[in-house]
Order: sequence, then C-alpha cells, then structure tokens
Amino acid sequence: MKDRRLSKRLPLNLKAQYFLKEKKGNGRECTVINISRNGTGLAFYTFEKIDIGSSLFLEIFDAATKEAISVKGVLRWFRQGKVDFVGGIEVTSQSDGKKLTDLIGLVQ
Repeated sequence: MKDRRLSKRLPLNLKAQYFLKEKKGNGRECTVINISRNGTGLAFYTFEKIDIGSSLFLEIFDAATKEAISVKGVLRWFRQGKVDFVGGIEVTSQSDGKKLTDLIGLVQ
C-alpha cells in the first residue's frame, strides 16, 4: 500500500487536551503522537470515540517551554486501536500550521 502523505511525520509524545466544537469547559485528555513536518496535520491518541468531520480545538503542552500551543482542526480519519483510538487532524488555518512547525523546532 502506497503512503499518500505529502509530508514526512515527526514522531512525538506530547500531552494535550481537546475540545469539541468550541473551546469551553474542561478539555479531554489526549496524546499527540506525530506532527507533519509541513505543519498541516497531526495524529493523536484518545480514549473517546469522535466522529470524522468534527471540529476540534487542541491545546498541546510542550514540556520544554511549559506553554500550551492552541490549534484548530478537523478530524479527517479515526480508527480503533487495542485500548484506545487514534485519529488524524488537519489544521484549518495557515497560522495554526505555522504554530505546529514552530513546535517541531522546539522539540527537536
């Protein structure tokens, strides 16, 4: 099977939280497991099933800077793992893509 990704992925293990539809209340825990090197998307683990096409707001925590990076995206794919779920998010703005590429520079 041929890999359709346009950009290589950087493997990570960053704590994060996500919010569905709008950024209100308490977020749900997740772990960012990779970010595309061009900043267009990321993959994450969660314990909750989410519908494909859902809008998500993510806060990704970088241990080095101790700050949260906020990005908005759309869930493009989602599948069941052994004990959790894994999904792929496409960011919806160039500025959020820039935040992801900047984050890659910080964690490398």
